[in-house]
Amino acid sequence: MKHFIIGTAGHIDHGKTELVKALTGTDTDRLKEEKERGISIELGFARLDLPDGTVAGVVDVPGHEHFVKNMLAGATGFDMVLLVVAADDGVMPQTLEHLAIVDLLGVKEGLVVITKADLVDEEMIELVKEDVAEAVRGTVLEGAEVLVTSSRTGQGLQDLREAIARIAARVRERESQGPFRLPVDRSFTLKGIGTVVTGTLWEGSVADGDEAEIQPSGKRLRVRNVQVHGSEVERAYAGQRVAMNLPGISKFEVTRGHVIGTPGYLHPTFMLDARLHLLPSCPKPLKNRARVRLHHGTAEVMTRVILLGGKEELPPGESAYVQFRLEKALVARYGDRFIIRSFSPVTTIGGGVILDTQPRKHKFHDTGVLPALETRERGEPTDLVLLALAEEGIPLSREKLLRRLEIREDELERALERLVGESRVTAITAGKGELYVLPEVLKDLLIRLTELTDTLHSRDPLKPGVDKDVLRQQFKPSLEPEVFEVLLERATGENLELEAGKVRLKGQGRRLSDQEEGQLEELAGRIRDGGYSPPTFKELQDILGVERGRLRDLLQILMERGEIEQVNPEYFLYRGRLREMEERVKDHLARHGKLAVGDMREMFGVSRKYAIPLLEFLDRKRVTRREGDFRVPYAAGQPRS
Repeated sequence: MKHFIIGTAGHIDHGKTELVKALTGTDTDRLKEEKERGISIELGFARLDLPDGTVAGVVDVPGHEHFVKNMLAGATGFDMVLLVVAADDGVMPQTLEHLAIVDLLGVKEGLVVITKADLVDEEMIELVKEDVAEAVRGTVLEGAEVLVTSSRTGQGLQDLREAIARIAARVRERESQGPFRLPVDRSFTLKGIGTVVTGTLWEGSVADGDEAEIQPSGKRLRVRNVQVHGSEVERAYAGQRVAMNLPGISKFEVTRGHVIGTPGYLHPTFMLDARLHLLPSCPKPLKNRARVRLHHGTAEVMTRVILLGGKEELPPGESAYVQFRLEKALVARYGDRFIIRSFSPVTTIGGGVILDTQPRKHKFHDTGVLPALETRERGEPTDLVLLALAEEGIPLSREKLLRRLEIREDELERALERLVGESRVTAITAGKGELYVLPEVLKDLLIRLTELTDTLHSRDPLKPGVDKDVLRQQFKPSLEPEVFEVLLERATGENLELEAGKVRLKGQGRRLSDQEEGQLEELAGRIRDGGYSPPTFKELQDILGVERGRLRDLLQILMERGEIEQVNPEYFLYRGRLREMEERVKDHLARHGKLAVGDMREMFGVSRKYAIPLLEFLDRKRVTRREGDFRVPYAAGQPRS
């Protein structure tokens, strides 16, 4: 069954609430002040049963100029609008402002309802019709049906129901698949239940027990007791008026302007790129960096308007690409509509469509950002995918593309299938999924990775290659490790090779000069000639006159060549000496059962400085075990000393 929202619009005291009551039987004025003053202040809600069995939600909005921001909180969820004009009053200021709002919000369907027909004659009704025709010219309601009604006598109400049913058949059904999003318009506490919120479900569906996230706070919780029009339902769908219980939080933690959605789906932002249209009725041009009130969903946020492309001001009736610099976080998605109102006096001056919720900060005179915004405005999924891949300049997963583009998953799948099929995008297998990248971007990344490897290795040619983690940080610090691994795997299939965590050009290991080969030969000779008492690391450093890191590299090369062996970081022996030492110690233990430091000194002709490290080496190797001042044979199962 299709679910949709009908909203009222119109000047104060033009009979919107009475009309809703006559159609639905529900008095949407619920506040004491509304009853006392006889006007709507807050949003009102009702259920409308249509002749064909369809059930629509009705949002009744206040018409007073002081409560337009409350009207906006409801209007952003409209699928159809009833523009209400009183027969005894005609088109009035808030009629025009509300009409401009629903037009800017992109409400596609609607009717004009002339109310209070019982108070005037036919001639007056004809004059009002002419007045209405002039007001709606050039708006979404131009050519819309005009119904004449009286809520008191019932005149025209059946015709209105039938007209609503006809239009309902044309209303585009909202997307109920995928994540859900509900802008909150009311939050209150019920005794014994806790915090309850209401709103129009913009997209997706939600059921009792579903996990949810409040944005912009990011607080997570589980939804309880989902209701539509006061009745519990197993699941609520996009286009319905929904109430839900949010246990574990207070009503102050979720208020009008907050958005509840599927965890991970919605993200707060402090900047938006958009196409802004300034109303012809705007009293003056909009200056660059003007401070205005931005209305989106049920939220109102103060913002600076940056006119892009070098514009100093935007004349009334014209449009421009803009960047909003928001004064507090807002939760929006690509393609959403918004309204702006002037700071003072507060009046509606324009609106438009959001093109990017994750933009970079633009300079107002930078015309280079305009082509990308034009692409976003056209909204062709294949173009959007190409744009995102070009802007990011790295391989992206489906999940990253969905988050960046904020289009439907099925649209993304079709776009990727087409682009990969046409070889305009390259798909790379990565783990359980795939990454997508522009062929020219992939080629450039692999060239840069190869060149960087060569550069870094040239700076430290004694090493067998560049440490993989160092290469990743130098290449692109923000690049996720799994994406880097995919690129590295590609590169190692072409120009690079990877061994023991070191990356180098194919066929190029260490690059030693004649001087370095001479230093290696001298090191090996000094250690060989020193027997069991060769120069220590510090002494070798003084002999060769090299810095510590370079000496470490030279010693590492000798160890890899098998010419020397390491006792500890400061003590090295020539090849074969450790094995010889171990065999002699084992023979001594077999004959005497224990070994003292003095025995080591005598056996190998070394000082205590060398004897202790040799014994500690044997302990680590589990040849010996310390027992008091002696070493004894190590036996399996014995505790290590």
